[in-house]
Amino acid sequence: MSRDSKKKNSAAVEATLESERLQRYRSLVDTGIALTREKDISRILDIIIDRALEATGADAASIFLTENIKIDSVANTQAKYIPVLRFHRSTNRRSGKTYQNKILELEKTSIAGWVALEGRAVRIEDCYNLPADSELTFNKEVDLETGYNTVSMLAVPMTSSNSKIRGVLQIINKLKSGSAGDKDKNKVLDRTDVMPFSDEDEELMFAFASQASVAIENAKLTEDIENLFESFIRASVTAIESRDPSTSGHSDRVAVFTVEFARAVHQADSGPFKSVQFSDAHVRELRYAALLHDFGKIGVRESVLSKQLKLYPHEMETILHRLETARAKQEMLLWKQTTEELLGLMDSGGKLNGSPRDYVMKIANGIDEFAKQLQQVRLSIVKANQPQIIAGDFDILSLMTWINKTSAELEQAILTPDEIVKLSLPKGTLTESERREIESHVTHTYHFLRQIAWTEDLGGVPDIAYSHHEKMDGTGYPRGLVTEHIPLQSKLMTIADIFDALTSMDRPYKPAVQPERAIEILYMEGRSGKLDLDLLKIFVEAEVWRSALGMRPQKAA
Repeated sequence: MSRDSKKKNSAAVEATLESERLQRYRSLVDTGIALTREKDISRILDIIIDRALEATGADAASIFLTENIKIDSVANTQAKYIPVLRFHRSTNRRSGKTYQNKILELEKTSIAGWVALEGRAVRIEDCYNLPADSELTFNKEVDLETGYNTVSMLAVPMTSSNSKIRGVLQIINKLKSGSAGDKDKNKVLDRTDVMPFSDEDEELMFAFASQASVAIENAKLTEDIENLFESFIRASVTAIESRDPSTSGHSDRVAVFTVEFARAVHQADSGPFKSVQFSDAHVRELRYAALLHDFGKIGVRESVLSKQLKLYPHEMETILHRLETARAKQEMLLWKQTTEELLGLMDSGGKLNGSPRDYVMKIANGIDEFAKQLQQVRLSIVKANQPQIIAGDFDILSLMTWINKTSAELEQAILTPDEIVKLSLPKGTLTESERREIESHVTHTYHFLRQIAWTEDLGGVPDIAYSHHEKMDGTGYPRGLVTEHIPLQSKLMTIADIFDALTSMDRPYKPAVQPERAIEILYMEGRSGKLDLDLLKIFVEAEVWRSALGMRPQKAA
């Protein structure tokens, strides 16, 4: 071969090598860019495997991640954790991706275990012909199960920024360029198609593994923070509901209703909300606001929060004692009057107006008549003490007028002015001052939520929760906002909150109504200008109201 020919060949080889180096560099850069855009660990693993195969010309690849799993503890001893390798996924050019979730013991007898424990790479030319003095063991069972033929292998540790081993990246069977196995993916791989991995391959895989480790570490950190925040939210909901166990599950149901409501609005293809879009981030923000919308109730007195009837138990007990005292007093007065009448007749020598038995029967009849009147008063008070869902469920004013009239006839004050005010409530169980205290929970919620360092995509949580009791006509609370100042998300939550409150059977201070009746009440509110009728139409027609019905506690048999 001439000197010029040798120079040309040398130049061609150098150009090829330079092209390969450039391709590897581009692959490394592209992988880094792709990983910075990805937060999902599953997608990160897919990217790493695909790029590893592409950059090295390998036929197959696998990823193992290290983790600690909890083992059962005995009695009250501290929980123990053991390190393991979790075989997440693998892929090869012949059968494609396979997703597994196998747990392997972290020990040096396996190649991946050795790499994870030693923190060093392993490069094997032929897995079936390991050196006699090697402490490594190749597991042939996988090949037997899959019919695959593993020859060359390169396994590198995935090391994090703090030198912690996050896992192992393993590539298998570097294919000879232009070989039958390289050209035809349907061909069963032959040993002659395979060549050993090079120093350049190992160097590139270390770079890939490092990128993967950092990406996984960041994704895991994000996931841990989200899990931590989610658990904080759950703990907060538990704290809310522990104040009033009768409403247990309300926050969860309102969250489900509201999220499904947002999705229904998102899918609307007509009407005033057809252009409204809720991203996953918006839905997550709305869900947290719904879960925490009642957190401020933790600042409300428990007696007011869980008030079941218009009168507190001790107030009703006092009234019943008062009725019993009135009965005893009236009986005593009848006996006293009769005794005085008989003594007067005896002193004046007059005659009895009837037999002694007639006098006794007159007293007994008087006592019975008075007791019957008191029983009617008692039953009326018990009825008046029951809450009404909407004003007009029964005529409370006429009932109270009768009680006051009867009190005058008996010449006995049955009720105090404060008790009369409470029993005359046309709706619900709360007096005006108690209602204001309950309504203050919204402001408490807002001030609590403002203390949390929300991320940018969750920054609206406090304001959404703050407005969930506002009405479009300005009659809501605590700020009396009108429709243009109420966030759309809050309008969704308001409808969901009212519907659940009406239909829940877990509240002893009011009977649950059927969903159909609840929808009628919602439409009454909508027609009066308090709720958005267009939103309410979506809530009903998309059957959002059905989404959390199965979460309600069942009545005891």
